[in-house]
Amino acid sequence: MTKLQIALTDQEADFLTFQAVNLGYSLTRYVKFLIGQKAAEVSESIPTFRMSDKLEKNTQEAIEDYNQGKIYSVNSLQELYQ
Repeated sequence: MTKLQIALTDQEADFLTFQAVNLGYSLTRYVKFLIGQKAAEVSESIPTFRMSDKLEKNTQEAIEDYNQGKIYSVNSLQELYQ
């Protein structure tokens, strides 16, 4: 999760608070809502491509290995060699 701190002018805060109250939201929740709406719009325009058959097979095998405990995550090289 990423935390974000922003500074709004009094006019911006008043406008956003007015909009938020009309929807029954707090200012913070309304701003999060607006950002989420914009993120959803953008994600629809990001192109996606089908994997090659070989890559899809390798991916499925890796997922199965992970689910069986054969693969695990490490956060650093130091953790890997402990």
